[in-house]
Amino acid sequence: MPDSLWSGFGWWRITFTADPKTIEAIERLYFFSWGAAEIYLDGKLVASYGNFSPNRQLEQTFTPDYKGDRPLRISQQGTHTLAIRFSNHHSKSNFKTFRHFSENLGFDIGFSSKVRANYSDFRYANSFATLSVIVVVLFILLVLHMLLFFKFRKEEPYLVITLITFFFLCAAICAHILLFADLNGFSNPIFSGIINSTAFGLGFGLLPYSLSSLFRIQKFYWTKHLVWLAIIRTTNYFIPIFNFVLFDATIILSVIVLMVIIMRIAIKEKNKEALYVTFGAIGTSFFLLINRMINADLISISTFLYYIDLILLYISYPLGIYIYITNQYGRLFLAMEQTVEDRTHQLNVMIKDLIKTKNELSQKNSENVVLLKEIHHRVKNNLEVVSGLLALQSAKIDDPNMKDVMLASQNRVQSMGILHQKLYQSEQLAFIEMKNYFENLCINILDSYNESERIKVTIEMNDLELDVDTAVPLGLIVNELLTNSLKYAFPKGENGHIELSLKNLQEDNFQLKISDNGIGKKLDSKAKGTGFGTQLVELLTRQIDGKLIMDVSNGTMVLINFKKQLAGTLDV
Repeated sequence: MPDSLWSGFGWWRITFTADPKTIEAIERLYFFSWGAAEIYLDGKLVASYGNFSPNRQLEQTFTPDYKGDRPLRISQQGTHTLAIRFSNHHSKSNFKTFRHFSENLGFDIGFSSKVRANYSDFRYANSFATLSVIVVVLFILLVLHMLLFFKFRKEEPYLVITLITFFFLCAAICAHILLFADLNGFSNPIFSGIINSTAFGLGFGLLPYSLSSLFRIQKFYWTKHLVWLAIIRTTNYFIPIFNFVLFDATIILSVIVLMVIIMRIAIKEKNKEALYVTFGAIGTSFFLLINRMINADLISISTFLYYIDLILLYISYPLGIYIYITNQYGRLFLAMEQTVEDRTHQLNVMIKDLIKTKNELSQKNSENVVLLKEIHHRVKNNLEVVSGLLALQSAKIDDPNMKDVMLASQNRVQSMGILHQKLYQSEQLAFIEMKNYFENLCINILDSYNESERIKVTIEMNDLELDVDTAVPLGLIVNELLTNSLKYAFPKGENGHIELSLKNLQEDNFQLKISDNGIGKKLDSKAKGTGFGTQLVELLTRQIDGKLIMDVSNGTMVLINFKKQLAGTLDV
């Protein structure tokens, strides 16, 4: 009808005769429209929707929601007349934009039996519960897949799977948009029709590509272009080219075939976990096919199975991918755990071997310690034998000079004997505590010359340990310098005082000092005795790479500066 003749509403009437049993089963009136409408049964107004107006802008339209169908009782008379006064404003204008949805912009009417009435009463609750399950599951999977993508940026399959889950989530929300918003006949097709089907089409079109990239089957990477089919399907809303039911069925079956081929290749490559993705991907396609057949009135299933089909339609593939990835990481974790267990076992074996080796080395070390102590003890005994032989030989010599020479030699042997005695008595076989060593050395020398009462020796130094290679030359040097002081610094029975010290100046720099308050001597005076002791001191000073300084202006003071020597570096 031309707009010029349209008064703002039209009438639709039908007269029918129904079996009394059929009329008895009718409980509700089912009506669906996006425009204003009034429904009359046998001339009586039984329901109204919105408000009529000749002006489209002023007309109050009706927004279908999830409320239950309206109660209706039909009398038992034989013939009934059902009349509908309806507005076609929205139907006419929106038909030009949404051709595919034009049938929903007029009206749909019917009578509800008990089954249909029960369905309408729980339509909101069932739809909300269905959407809640879908949204919760998809949101959790979306977050998990996003985390995987951000964690492994180079893994493109994680991005594709994230996009699929996001598209499915958008489609589910748009399909149930009337749960949250009051839309009209123009905005509802945009959300529940165009955006819904386009978002789901994009996600569904990416299924084969996500599988080919996940299993790295490059010859099927071309499947990413299937997303254009979703754009073509959306375009068909505005420019009708093909039948929706036939197009959807063809695409769904083609995608199933592609996914089966990709799965078989993945399984042949011994990727057994591909079965999880197989069930998810083909499951989504299968439940989508059932959904399309229900919408096309090709099949009919119970309300419960319809909602189950709707839930599985959205979550099957993302859930299958999640199970696949979880299983992959589970296997990786088990493999890593097995590797850790194997490495731990190997480490325990190594530790046992090391403990055994340590015990063997400790036993060998203990044996070596005992052996070294025995060696030092025998060296000390042998040196005492040599000292005793020198003493016996000295007793048979009448020449006083020769007696002094023999006594000096005996003291030198004793200085080394004392050192070896300290070594085998100490826990440290490589180091000598120098203060105690010097004390014993001085006592031995004073006793050998019977000067313990007349000469006092003061040792001023802290406890200090030096290695054997340094201690032996220092002991011989102290022996020579102390002997010289006893023999030449205090003539005519005078009392005297000798000071001995060893200091660590800094790091490895040391200073040995021996001074007396005796008569001293002139620097250019001829050495008394044989001069062997002086030569020995100079030789030993060079051996420890030291520098000797002598001051005889007030008694005699000898300073020897040297560095701590590393074991085995001294010249013999």
